[in-house]
Amino acid sequence: MFWFMTNRTRTTTTVSALAVLLAAGLTGCASAPDSFAQARASSDSPGQAGVSGIDAYDASAHEDRQVSARDPNAAELFGDDVIIGTLYDDRGVPRYQASVADLTPDEIAEELRAMKELDEKLVRESTDFHTPTQAELARVEEIDRAHARRLSEIVTEFGWPTREFVGADASQGAFVVIQHAGHDTAFQNECLALMVDQVEQGELPAAYVALLTDRIRLFASQPQVFGTQMTFAESSDGFTRCIPATPIEDPANLDARRGLMGLPPHDVFVAKLEEAFQSQHGGAFATVITD
Repeated sequence: MFWFMTNRTRTTTTVSALAVLLAAGLTGCASAPDSFAQARASSDSPGQAGVSGIDAYDASAHEDRQVSARDPNAAELFGDDVIIGTLYDDRGVPRYQASVADLTPDEIAEELRAMKELDEKLVRESTDFHTPTQAELARVEEIDRAHARRLSEIVTEFGWPTREFVGADASQGAFVVIQHAGHDTAFQNECLALMVDQVEQGELPAAYVALLTDRIRLFASQPQVFGTQMTFAESSDGFTRCIPATPIEDPANLDARRGLMGLPPHDVFVAKLEEAFQSQHGGAFATVITD
């Protein structure tokens, strides 16, 4: 599945989580690195991300509901898969009541899979090119924050949720959550360090470190290292082009860095993004839909 990120950066249509799939399927640095450690060295001090400027709604102002398998509206609101006992407000923002320490690995995995599924639903909603309202943006922001808070509790109690601990799908859900936690760069950097350890132990693809490194830099308005954060924008000829969401550091050695992280050459990556855009929106070079 291809994920096109739009409002998660609050600006242009950014493609980021899509690279997870591309990396799996196709699988500041002043010079070409010769090791994984050197390739990710620039992620040690990525800086601070800016504030989005969008205030999340106060969830206490909305009615909470206890979702259960007997709730006739549960499937309509949240799909067929419902996490029994999780509180949601009337906009589908989750509230986690049980202590993480009291959950089994299977229950933690179930929560992470639910986060991933809700995130995918938000992404699908963001690809219809309508101008989002402040209420819609606030809802997405609040869901991102709720997911990140719960993931922080999981990480504090158990460390990074590995495939061995929660399974591959739930582990990917954790990665999706941290990608969208740009409101908390300290937590993103904490998880990045944990993920680096997992890569060095052979438990996690190096591409995940590349993606999160660039994601942190994107939110901090800094040049990206691995060219994973792309956007579709109108060029001077009036057509949509796939371009970097922020400048790429040392572009001459970009493919060398990407290769060490298990990523395909950048031109191949861009071609795949445009192919996906063509499939979803009627042409890789369709004109940009403006306000």
